[in-house]
Amino acid sequence: MPKKVTLQMIADAAGYSKYVVSKTLNNQTGVKESTRERILFVAKQLGYYKTSEYNAKTITSENENQGFVLVVMPNIRQQNVESFYWSSVFNGIVDYLEELEVSVIVISNHDNLVEQIKGDSLIGVVTVGFVSTQMLLQLSDYDVPLVMVDHEDPLVKADRIFMDNITGIQLMANHLMGLGHTRICFVGDIDFSPSFKDRWIGFRTALENNQLLVTKDSLFDFNYKEKISQQLTERVRRWQNNKNMPTALVCANDQIATTLIEVLSVHNISVPEDVSVTGFDNIKCKSNINPELTTIHVLKETIGRRAVSMLLWRIKNKQYPTEKIQMSCEVVIRSSVTSPSDGIQIKK
Repeated sequence: MPKKVTLQMIADAAGYSKYVVSKTLNNQTGVKESTRERILFVAKQLGYYKTSEYNAKTITSENENQGFVLVVMPNIRQQNVESFYWSSVFNGIVDYLEELEVSVIVISNHDNLVEQIKGDSLIGVVTVGFVSTQMLLQLSDYDVPLVMVDHEDPLVKADRIFMDNITGIQLMANHLMGLGHTRICFVGDIDFSPSFKDRWIGFRTALENNQLLVTKDSLFDFNYKEKISQQLTERVRRWQNNKNMPTALVCANDQIATTLIEVLSVHNISVPEDVSVTGFDNIKCKSNINPELTTIHVLKETIGRRAVSMLLWRIKNKQYPTEKIQMSCEVVIRSSVTSPSDGIQIKK
């Protein structure tokens, strides 16, 4: 049975507050015409309207006749550090579609709204980050082009776009080894996403190419969905107790890296004097982090725009095989790395 469409669902999908949606649906003044048209269009596509002379007249527009693109986000209501990354990708997608005057509806993969979407005017789908196989199969039933950003599924036929995670992390690891580091550890949940897995593969390959053994000490694999700080604290204490602290820690993303720097500071371990720390993504997830983080710069907005161009090309070229695109990235050197010291100097 279809899920009842609420004001909050329309607000999330349209990108406005519930207050603005309520004013629009009640035909109140104080809402820009362009905003009103977008909200009414989204409401209709979600099946909010029953029968009304006002509604039927108002929600018809040129954009509706052109069709719309459905964007599926990991969780558009979450306000956590991931939004620093995904919101930039999302902005790249939506801004480009708006430039092209193509309507957009945004849903979360937790809202179960796929069955509410009316597919008559749907021209394509872009998913951002992890989306469950079940939802991807539901989306495939619309029989329109599908582009996945930073995710892939063997059961779903779709074009995919990633950063070149393997090459990016190899560049970072090679830079650290060029500084003299040999006790290097990768920190991340390698089963969390294809990107994390690729970054581990790139790290491991870099070690092997430099004739360094890959051992159990080369990886700290933890559960990214659980409390990161607590897990990092436990590992840092173990390194201290066993006196086998790596001289460089290559983290799967900036959130892990900045959290790790804070944990190391609590344990009187200096970055980079005692341990060098690097991230991936180049996002400002914590404004007060010190030292500044060495990381891999990811063109987040460009990924979003590239996903749109990929979708539009696929709409006109459905007969060709699906593609996987990898976009290049670059190392950004800041003050969180240096040459290895002789040993950790614990501050008194």
